[in-house]
Amino acid sequence: MQFELDPQTIKDLEIFSDGRSTKSIFSFYNNTKTIGGRDYLMRIMSNPSTNFQELCTRKRTIEYFSTNNIEFVFSESQFDFIERYCKLNIPSLKDNIINAFFQDLSYKLKPNNDYYIIQTGILHLKHLFVYLKGFISEIEHNNAPAKLKEDIAFILEFISKREFDVFTGNDDGIKKRQLNRLDYLFRNRYINELLNLVRILYKFDALSSVGRIANKKNLSFPEFVETSAPTLTIQNLYHPLLDNAVPYDFDFTKSKNLCFLTGPNMAGKSTFLKSIGLSIYISHLGFPVTASGMTTSVFNGIITTINLSDNMHKGYSHFYSEVTRVKHTALKIKDKKRLFVIFDELFRGTNVKDAFDASSIIIKAFAEIKSCKFCISTHITEVAKEIGESDSVAYNYFDSTLVNNVPVYDYLLKKGVSHERLGMHIVRNEKIVEILDSINED
Repeated sequence: MQFELDPQTIKDLEIFSDGRSTKSIFSFYNNTKTIGGRDYLMRIMSNPSTNFQELCTRKRTIEYFSTNNIEFVFSESQFDFIERYCKLNIPSLKDNIINAFFQDLSYKLKPNNDYYIIQTGILHLKHLFVYLKGFISEIEHNNAPAKLKEDIAFILEFISKREFDVFTGNDDGIKKRQLNRLDYLFRNRYINELLNLVRILYKFDALSSVGRIANKKNLSFPEFVETSAPTLTIQNLYHPLLDNAVPYDFDFTKSKNLCFLTGPNMAGKSTFLKSIGLSIYISHLGFPVTASGMTTSVFNGIITTINLSDNMHKGYSHFYSEVTRVKHTALKIKDKKRLFVIFDELFRGTNVKDAFDASSIIIKAFAEIKSCKFCISTHITEVAKEIGESDSVAYNYFDSTLVNNVPVYDYLLKKGVSHERLGMHIVRNEKIVEILDSINED
């Protein structure tokens, strides 16, 4: 089943850059050295997985790169030329000494771009083959995951073919007779193997990039469990794009399937919801997460509604956009079954009475769906009384204190319901009324 990840969720979680900011989850993990490696990483991050075995395999591969501090010394220009060489749409050079002599002479008399690409591409392949032989002989790959062993075995077999014995040393010389022979081999006999080699190295570039980030940022790898009811336990979670973030511990046990979140403005509710959402998304890439530990079921997708706006193009109000988003979520739950759902301030776009009634009905309905996990924040704390004591609902809140009439936040997740409202304190502290009164005086 394809992992559910829609445009609103991608926007809410800032997975990819929207052009207005250079910060994104993609940029957090991207330390690739080649364009192909970056594109491979982009494909992975655009397609989280619901396959338990696939996630475990990718996780073990990245762990292997991370644990062994493996770093591939690839050059972007090197692979750019190799790619251009592989895609060269002309017949290969003829594998005989006479053609080699006259083609080399013709190039010297009248330089030809295609011949230059062949020369330079093969020269880069020579340097690559020499590097890979040394690299593979130095790393300990007996304890590598099975798929990684297969890839390494393929590389070793391909670069060790007798026909490529001319690739010795690091000098920049390739005899013209060898050039014709190698071009024939690479672009005729072994073209599929060459393209596969390039694909594998791009994959290695992407996954070793994530491994280096895991070491640099002290990330931890998620543990996946197969359970009938979904579960999530996480320690010292923080948002990847925040500096000096206060970490959270969160235990979403099998019996609780809805987190009811309250707290005053600016206390940290939205950041917490984004952090939880990102932990689910990132773990379903098989990537390490910004936490000291995480155990999770495999979900079939994540749906977030954090920064929802009205739809002026369709003439939708903010409230109607919220209603259609809830309906969209309900249909996805019906289709995908096991989802992680986040709503930040459910039904903020309507009056308090309608928001209370609608929130109560929807949250109660969500709480009955045991196949999913829900995190719902609201400022209408009276909804908690309407829901009452429930075996399915976990009540959490963020707190604040007033110091010299100024709100101070500790950003710590606590158990219970907050009835604290600091909106008027913030308005008074900004002296908005005084400014407005001064207008009349002027």
